[in-house]
Amino acid sequence: MRTTRALFIASLASALSLVGPITAPLPAQAAAVESWRLETNKNGIQVYSRHSPDSRFKEIRVHCEMPGTLAQLVALYTDVDNYTEVISNTKRARLLRRVSETELYYYLESQMPRPVANRDVVMHLQFQYAPAERQLIIHTNSVGGMVAPQNDIVRVPSWTGQWTVRQITDSRLQIAYTFRVDPGGELPTWLINMIAPVAPYNSFMKLRSGLQLPRYQSRSFNFLNPETAQR
Repeated sequence: MRTTRALFIASLASALSLVGPITAPLPAQAAAVESWRLETNKNGIQVYSRHSPDSRFKEIRVHCEMPGTLAQLVALYTDVDNYTEVISNTKRARLLRRVSETELYYYLESQMPRPVANRDVVMHLQFQYAPAERQLIIHTNSVGGMVAPQNDIVRVPSWTGQWTVRQITDSRLQIAYTFRVDPGGELPTWLINMIAPVAPYNSFMKLRSGLQLPRYQSRSFNFLNPETAQR
């Protein structure tokens, strides 16, 4: 029985990691922003959490370094059709609209372990590059109205996040990722609390390996060109 429960929790944490680190409900009396608390520190990936005064959910932050380039990261996150290969437990994903090289909308469904219903979300993703600092800001937030709610799938009510990524050497990235997500539906508070530190760690381990796939090597983007970015 304990083994079955442990496997379910691990599977749920891995599945929820596709929509980001799962945040835990907070008591209503939490009123002040707390200091970040270190939850996980493994394989060069640090996961922190803290209470937020304007939400009943914890805010999650991830700090890490990993091999790669800004172009590789952009190539991976704009390759929506292949999210099933590079983002854990993605059942399906599709590009809805590509506004420009630096902005797109996509739909994503996460496969959850039974009896938990699958989650889905429509995301707006934007890139902003500062060439002087070799720094890429990635803004992500959920939006409504582009895809109708699906039967037997829970729509993620809210997801906002920001990546700050610096190219610290020609082949190494430094990443700070902060965000908050409401997974929706009826998940027990104790379960969300338990998996909160696990999901983001799994996500970034998957990202680290995904960046090395051949299709993301030797890619280039106009907005990452210093001359183009400064115009």
